[in-house]
Amino acid sequence: MTTAILFDVDGTLVDTPAGMADVLHAVVAEHGRTATDEQVRRTIGRPLAASLAGLLARPADHPEVERAVDRARELFTETVVPNAAKLVFPGVPELLTTLRARGHPLAVVTSKVRPSAIELLTATGLLDAFDCLSCHGMAARGKPHADLALLAADTLGVPPARCVVVGDAVDDVRMANAAGMVPFGVTTGVANRVELLLAGARAVFTSPATLGPALLLTSDTRSVRPLPEVI
Repeated sequence: MTTAILFDVDGTLVDTPAGMADVLHAVVAEHGRTATDEQVRRTIGRPLAASLAGLLARPADHPEVERAVDRARELFTETVVPNAAKLVFPGVPELLTTLRARGHPLAVVTSKVRPSAIELLTATGLLDAFDCLSCHGMAARGKPHADLALLAADTLGVPPARCVVVGDAVDDVRMANAAGMVPFGVTTGVANRVELLLAGARAVFTSPATLGPALLLTSDTRSVRPLPEVI
């Protein structure tokens, strides 16, 4: 059975973390608060409500957080999405095309809500590369819990043990391990090599160019075990 590949989006396929950081800084400032670059960086990749709740020091269901989430999505649409096609990491379209040609089922597993994921992936031209989207709110729990990854595997009809998760954040790696999947880390986003390895990444890659050959060896997930820690 061919292995399914589950991709995170922000920081993995598309270089959006910097734009998202600008959005979060702007929203926090609009609410009369300040946050350091490091405080903002640590929240990127999480659901917006969780990120902004932490930055605004409010419960996630607080009306101020709900307004901030709506504003963040508005700013992201206005400032980041129009440039999305230019933010796709070099080599990503070719990698996805090759994986599909080799028969690998492909999914997105993201902390974005589905409308936001569709908006961004449409703008990048990547949407049609994927067989399914597993987005925040579509399962009982988000990352780092296993639920979204297991939803994607179930939708694709592939056992979790035959799925590889590719992500740039510690939560992606933890989700993969919780789901019984193989976690690959990439250093194109918010977490560094050490953070990804300590979280349990099987291997860490610096770019789609170095990631691609490893994924093409995953028709049997056992083949990833001898990979070096960093490529």
